[in-house]
Amino acid sequence: MIGRTIVYLPNWLGDMVMAIPFLYSLRRHRNDEIWYCGNIKAVHLYNGLDLFDRFFALHGKGVTDLLKAAADLREKSFSTGIILPHSFRSALLFFLARIKERIGYEKNGRGFLLTKRIKPKKRVEPTIEHYLKIADVLQIEKVLKNPILVVTQDEERSFFERHGELKIPYAVFTVGAKYGPSKCWPEEYYAALIDMLAISKTLWIYILPDFGEEEKVSRIIKKVKKPERVEVKYFNVRDLKVCISGASFLLTNDTGPRHIGSALGIPTIVLLGPMDETYTTYFSPHTFVMKSPVPCSPCNKRICDKEHECMRGIKPEDVFEKIEEILSNERSA
Repeated sequence: MIGRTIVYLPNWLGDMVMAIPFLYSLRRHRNDEIWYCGNIKAVHLYNGLDLFDRFFALHGKGVTDLLKAAADLREKSFSTGIILPHSFRSALLFFLARIKERIGYEKNGRGFLLTKRIKPKKRVEPTIEHYLKIADVLQIEKVLKNPILVVTQDEERSFFERHGELKIPYAVFTVGAKYGPSKCWPEEYYAALIDMLAISKTLWIYILPDFGEEEKVSRIIKKVKKPERVEVKYFNVRDLKVCISGASFLLTNDTGPRHIGSALGIPTIVLLGPMDETYTTYFSPHTFVMKSPVPCSPCNKRICDKEHECMRGIKPEDVFEKIEEILSNERSA
């Protein structure tokens, strides 16, 4: 190894997954010791991919937290820092850490903190391509177009030791969205779909809420008329990945788990509402996007100020039909 490179990772789970093609190229073509810094969730998400050597976890959002992190990083003497988020704070951290070469997009007034500034496009571009442009700056080959994830034997063994065997075959639902309620399919629609699936009695359904979504899930369960085949499980990112990897399909709003499902090769039905689809566009034979085109979409708003037609227009009957189609294709494959 000839030096130390550190990558400031994105904060959103979906962005972490969509950064994998760039991170993969970096790992394969840069003979440095590779460090990541960011949310500790990334360690579990990327486990098994051999993408990095060391991880520096970031804690807190205060000035004191920033200065302490900068001092700690300064002691490591990094030669290159690559900043994937667009925030001013992420660039400031690497500047204060005195990392000699600092590469990132020139956004949010932080250009003076960078030594290599990448001009962002004015139009929206796919997130994967956005990150891969940094590979061009580094003059490294792009070897992976789409994200991949793996589940290791240790992760599977640890999962079953903690949670026991799941009832199979099963499907996974993720029903929330950290971005905001505008991304969420109506609760009564989830309940109606669960009842439709319960009639067939061929699938168990596990709802996997994120922290803070307990009340939402409770409301959905109360609306279900046939709750015998649905259970709620609370998992961290590591166990979420393992659980999804064994599912017959994943049903999700346009949030982070959709990218986990697709990267694991699991049929993933995405209920797309207010967001510009360009952000999350990449080829995936495992992703099935369902949407209801309306004049106000994409609005990219966190809270809908109309009738939430983009999500309410995706009917449970249509999703049920898509599920039957996917399962039928899986059986005949």
